[in-house]
Amino acid sequence: MSYSTHIKKEMEWINSDQFKQGQYIYMGMAKLGGRTVCIAVAYKIDYCISKARQFAAGDANISFDHINKVKAGELVPCLRFSIQ
Repeated sequence: MSYSTHIKKEMEWINSDQFKQGQYIYMGMAKLGGRTVCIAVAYKIDYCISKARQFAAGDANISFDHINKVKAGELVPCLRFSIQ
């Protein structure tokens, strides 16, 4: 599986001493019938990608599109990671 440079840097950060689990959540977002839907939520980006791909593989109508990084307690994503 090949990841973008931004996703690789995020994975390095979550494995560093600076990362504090629970500070952010990662939301796997997909397209379904012209709508954007959340198909996975996790504390780490690699687990979110894994679960979102697993979910999307089970339904040909779902297209895994991107990941939103949301600071705990916030309503708006602070980062968006595109999926190839």
